[in-house]
Amino acid sequence: MVEPPMAEKDTATMKPVGTTDPVGITVVVPSYNQGRFIDETLRSLLDQDYPNLEILVMDGGSTDDTVERLRAYGDRIQWVSEKDDGQTDAIAKGFARATKPWITWLNSDDVQCDRALWRVAETVAADPAVEVVVGGAHYMDADGSNPRPYPTIDVGPGADVRREVFEKGYMAQPSIFFRRDLYERVGGLDRALNFCMDYDLWARFAASGARFGKVDADISGNRWYETTKTAGQTLDLYAEILATQHRIFGAVSPYFVQAVSDHLYGRFHSKFYGDRGHLFFRWLYFKALWTVINARAPWYCVKGLFCQTIAKSGPIAGDRMTFKDWRDGFKAFLRHGREVRP
Repeated sequence: MVEPPMAEKDTATMKPVGTTDPVGITVVVPSYNQGRFIDETLRSLLDQDYPNLEILVMDGGSTDDTVERLRAYGDRIQWVSEKDDGQTDAIAKGFARATKPWITWLNSDDVQCDRALWRVAETVAADPAVEVVVGGAHYMDADGSNPRPYPTIDVGPGADVRREVFEKGYMAQPSIFFRRDLYERVGGLDRALNFCMDYDLWARFAASGARFGKVDADISGNRWYETTKTAGQTLDLYAEILATQHRIFGAVSPYFVQAVSDHLYGRFHSKFYGDRGHLFFRWLYFKALWTVINARAPWYCVKGLFCQTIAKSGPIAGDRMTFKDWRDGFKAFLRHGREVRP
């Protein structure tokens, strides 16, 4: 079994005594003008003292102090700074250079934590047939404060991972590691995608029948702030996810239909009309969008119109809207209509 770096070490080899060699891991770090974060990202990898690690920084030709910071690491990392076609292209080019059997990417404003690399190695040692390792994670603010849980689907023993990826899909990208040969077998990253290239890859992993393993620990921190790409272009992100679900699964799950319908409700309804009767109106948005989005899967669409409803506190499992909620919301809608009628 692979042990953490704090275990007793053979002074000649600096390997933990009585252990096998930890699996080789390549971490690609896509970067562009992230000088204020890049050191913390790289230190979160290097400070783990993992002996079989390859770090490839794929910088898109930064104009800030990123390159100067990269030079300071000497031969502890490999890096390239040149113009690319965006984040997905940078990651794909990094994976093409990878020499280790396991790979992942870590965005240049995110971090790994809690011995992430060692925990992955322990999971692989416990189940050598595993092809994808999924760990827990947390969100945090730009300064690293205010940590809050990042929800993760069930990939444990007995879990239907394909269904989990379709119905929910949420996994923290920096906490996911996978075999390079699996990545190549499913066709690699889709460079046409700018936002959900990760979800598209996880969905293809699941659809291919890949074997998933689980790390029961929070092993990455994901910064979330106004200028992050996904925070600033939510509808573009959703558009790619819906197209991905159609392409791989032939339909769109209730979770993602509600994610989009709630977003549209917030932008086009509650912002101008308030939240009175919000459950009823969110339900209407959901049913309308369900019909439009899933029209290409007629039986699934009709079944969902009768059987699917919204989660009251957001697109999460459980907390489903009941008939009483619908009735109370409809009554609030009627009361509001009488109040505003001239």
